[in-house]
This record gives sequence, C-alpha cells and structure tokens, in this order.
Amino acid sequence: MQEFRRFVRGPVGKVLLAAIILPFIISGFYGYFTGGGSDSAVAEVEGNKISRGYVSSRTQQLRQMLRQQSPDINESMLDSFIRPEMVLQGIVNEQLMIAAARNADMAFSDAQAAVLIRNNDMFYENGRFSETQFERMVRAQGMTPQGYLESLRQERISQQYRNAFAATDFALEGELAEQRRLGEQRRDIRYVRLSVDSLRGDTQVSDQEVSDFYDQNTSEFMRPEQLRVRYIELTPERYRDRVEISDEQIRAEYEARKQMRDSAATRREVAHVLISVNDERDENAAVERAREARQALEQGSSFAEVAREYSDDAATARSGGNLGRVGQGSLPDSLDEALADMDVGDVSEPVISDAGVHLLKVIEEERAEMPPLEEMRDEIVTDLQSAQSDSLLAEDLVTLEELVYEHSDLQVPAEQLGLELQTTDWVSMQELPTALNNARVREALNSESVREQGRNSDLLEVAPGRFLALRLEEVKDAEPLPLAEVSEDIRAQLRLRKARARAEALAEEAREAVEQGADLAAVAEQLDAEVQEEADLQRGASEPAMEVVDAVFATPRPAEGESSPIRFTSLRNGDLVAFQLTAVEDGSVDALEPEQQRQALQELARVEGERGFRQVMAFLRDSLDVELHPDRLSQPREQPQPRPRPAAPPL
Repeated sequence: MQEFRRFVRGPVGKVLLAAIILPFIISGFYGYFTGGGSDSAVAEVEGNKISRGYVSSRTQQLRQMLRQQSPDINESMLDSFIRPEMVLQGIVNEQLMIAAARNADMAFSDAQAAVLIRNNDMFYENGRFSETQFERMVRAQGMTPQGYLESLRQERISQQYRNAFAATDFALEGELAEQRRLGEQRRDIRYVRLSVDSLRGDTQVSDQEVSDFYDQNTSEFMRPEQLRVRYIELTPERYRDRVEISDEQIRAEYEARKQMRDSAATRREVAHVLISVNDERDENAAVERAREARQALEQGSSFAEVAREYSDDAATARSGGNLGRVGQGSLPDSLDEALADMDVGDVSEPVISDAGVHLLKVIEEERAEMPPLEEMRDEIVTDLQSAQSDSLLAEDLVTLEELVYEHSDLQVPAEQLGLELQTTDWVSMQELPTALNNARVREALNSESVREQGRNSDLLEVAPGRFLALRLEEVKDAEPLPLAEVSEDIRAQLRLRKARARAEALAEEAREAVEQGADLAAVAEQLDAEVQEEADLQRGASEPAMEVVDAVFATPRPAEGESSPIRFTSLRNGDLVAFQLTAVEDGSVDALEPEQQRQALQELARVEGERGFRQVMAFLRDSLDVELHPDRLSQPREQPQPRPRPAAPPL
C-alpha cells in the first residue's frame, strides 16, 4: 500500500501541481478586467479581455505572498519561477471555467454569497460582522464591495465546474489491481557509471585560458549595483510599554464581549425555499405559491423534495435548499426575525424579503458558551493594548508623514518622533536586509523622486501596522569583478567543461563498442569503471539517480531469465550511465484490507479525476474563443540616461 501511494503521489502529483493546481491558486479572486487598448490586452477569452496591467498586478501579488512566506527567498529565483506568462495561463484557465460554467447554466446565488461573506472571520470586529471592516478589507484589495461579491460568485461557480469533473471520477477494482501491479513493480539492473568528477580531477586549465575566458565573458562576472539606504521605521511595538490596562477596562471589555456573544452565540444550519417576485408573479402570487409548498410539506414531502420542485434559487435547490450555518445578522432582517422564534425542525410561514418569499427550516443549532473572565484576561489585555497602540501609532503616522514630506532628509523626522535613524551597508537590490526586503521598498528605490532627485520616499506600509520611510545615501554602478576574485570560479568552470567534453567522447566510443557486440564488462573496462548492481528499484527512487530510474522503467521487459540490451542515459551533472535490465517483479495484486482498498480506490479516482479535468481544459482551449498575445506582456523600456548621485544630507 505504501508503494502504491508513493507512486500516485510521485511524479504524477508534481505534474498535477504544475499544470493544474498552481494556476488556480495564482488566479484567486478577480472580477471583470478589460484592457485600456488593444495593445495592452494580452489575452481574450470569450470576449473578456485580460490586460497586461492586471497580469502584472497578479504576478507581483503572488511574488509578494511568497516573500512573506519565505523572507529569505532569492529574488532572482523568485522572478524566474513566478513569471507573467505562467500567471496569464492561470487566469485564462479560470476564465475558461467561468465561461463553460455559464454555458452549463451553473449558478451561485446572492444569498449563498452573502452567507459566505458574513461567515468570514476576516470581516468581523468584536465578535460581530462589520460592514465597515468588510468594505475596508475589500478596498485594500483594490476592489469594490460589488466587485468582490461578483468575484466570489465567479470563484465558486468555477469551483463547481471543476469539481463536476475532478471530484466525480471513480476507480474500479480491476484498475486498482493493474495500477498496483505497475506502480509497485520492482526492477533489478547492472550498470556502469562514468563520473565527470573523476575526469575533472585529471583536467588542467592554464592561467592563459582563464584570462582569455574572463576577457571574452566579462559581462558574466559583474558586481551588481550597490546601494546604501537610510531609513526610519515605525511599528506598534514601540508603544506597547506606554499602554497600561486597568482591571476596570478589562471587566468592561469582557462584559461588552459577553453581551455581543450572547446575541450572536447561536449558529444554525438553515435551509430555504425561495419564491421569486418578477414580471410574471407579484408578491401575493409568490406568497400563495409558498403556502402551496408548505402544504406539500404537511402532506409528507421532505423539505429537500419541496426545494427541488418549488425553489427559484437554482444554486441551493439542488442541495435541498441548504444555506449552511448562519448566525444572527447573516441574513436579511425579516429572515433573522423569523428564525429567532424557531426551533430545530420548525418550518416558517411565508417570509418576505427583497429577494422574494421564503420558507425557512432550521436543521441544526449550535450555541457557544462564553469562557470565564480569568480564561480570557490575557487575550483581552493583548487586544486592548493592541488597540491603544494602534491609536497612538495612527497619531504619529500623521506627524511622520508630514515631516518626511517637508524635510530634505530623515534626520529631523527621526529626532522629532524619537525614532532610530538606520543606514544599511553596501547592498544590492536583490539582497536588501530583512527590514527592507519588500516589493514596495524596491519600487520606491527605483522611483524617480528617490533615485534621481534624491528625495525622501513616501511613508510606506511594508506590512500590516509596519511603516517606514527611506532615502538613497549612495549608489555604486554595476562593475566587473576583478579577475583575481573570479579566477578560481572560471578555472572550475573550464575544468568542468573539458571533463564533460571528454565524457561525451568516451560515451560515443562506448556506444560504438556496444553496436559492435561489446558486453557491459567490456564497456566498464573501456570507461575505466566498475560494474555495479542495484536490486528492487521502485518508480520515483532517487538512487542510483532519478534519470537512471526513469530510463529503467521505460525499458521494455526482457524475456524471463534474460537481460535487456545495453542502454545509455546521461545525468544532469554530465555523468554517463550504461545499464542492463536483468529482472522484473510485478507489484502485488492480492486484495487489500477493506479500509485500505477503499482509500486506494479514492486516491486512484482522485488522480483519474485530475487527469480527466486536464483533458476538459484542453477541450475548452480548443473549442472556446481564446486569443493569446504573450509578446505583449513585456513593454519596451527606454535606455536609462546618466543620472546625478543623491548627495548625503548634512548630519
């Protein structure tokens, strides 16, 4: 069983991550986005244009997310891994799913979206949903509340579409047995390995060769532009010691929370039947139809059956009208008032809201008890300190922003607010210290006002509650590293090149010898290496090398008691391996324990579902209207003109 899991979660899982999962993570929330002109539209899906600016924004957001998760991540690796081209493919995939879902009449109602939003803890303040907090958080993402709602609906509709394929596949016992036979298969080999390292040790490189290579490739040995950055930082932590919390404040806060908890402590799982009011049905007619639906319940029909037959909320009707768990304030006032007097199992009389006429049913109820004060004391103290620190911070922010703008250096702002004025050592843009390792800092350092005019930056919020302002002290242009600093690296590089060239020549000689009938022992003698054996190789193994294992399992099975012809494969480091497949043992096809069998079938169905969904996406790419213009992702840049260096301010 373990071998089977290793197989299905090995290379197959990595391919799924790269081809399917990652693009959808990248896409995230977004609404409609149209480019300002045809030149800025990098793709168009079913008439919806995707702008270059939007792709760039999403790329930067993803890079910033990864920087926050891994502050020490190498910037050059980040830029090469998270590329706009990759992000664009994820956005196109998401748009294809949304278009296909709409063509299939899939829906996600406003009521469902409202429940999700009101149940999101991110939008709560003091234990209760806050419209102000909701709008603040949404605006921080560069969206309007209506745009966020539409984005949420689009995301859920696309998830429904994806799950319709990826989450509905199944696997048969015969398929599982065949997968186990192949996935748990073991193979034995004999092989010879020619090591480039062994050849490199005998390879000589002269000083003249090093010097010539340096002269011909000087651009490869550049010290990047170096900066010295002066900055001041403002964080809530500097106010912690100034805040004192009394017992009276703690008790008052506890009582306030208790009162709010009591009013919103009950969360219920609720289902509804919605009768819409429209051009064909006025409110009175909707009420009559709701009463007709209630009569069907009294005559023995289940609520799920009635929802499927009567409800005009297509998104919930298929799931028995279920709205999920809701708390007080999660639904419109008229529905909240009706639910307040209902017990589990009750069905309401017709209730009127802006959406139409409802029948409500309480399926389950959950009540939360308020912990005693002593258990919550530390939490309350922390929250009160944080709130008061934020208030003090907000006051100083206004002052600091004015000072940074008004003065030509950071000395006065630092002195006025008692902040430490810090200056970095010489650093490159890619290796900024942790305090400055932020996309907004890099953007400021590259701005015209800071870089070319020598001004202070704006006050930057580089993390929630953490602000800083900076200026450039000095700049050193990129310059070639001295030959003495890179000579050993060049020598090692040339030695490796020569060793690989020698290995390729020996490999060609070995192949010719095999064509003339040489066996593996003769190849080993020719390569001055030993014949080695490896038994019980499994798919995905890393020894003797992944390239060898892949080649071994791509080799046709030899006849019983015989060996395969000699095959050659090259490793990433330049090593050469010649091998023969000597034995194959299939994986077990004996029945698993019932629970193991169930889990294995589920895992195989998941893999098959993902494979099927990839085929669906390929079909959508071919059948829907998709235009890609990846060449527009990059904008031509003007060559920078020589610029004056900012002078250091007087201290």
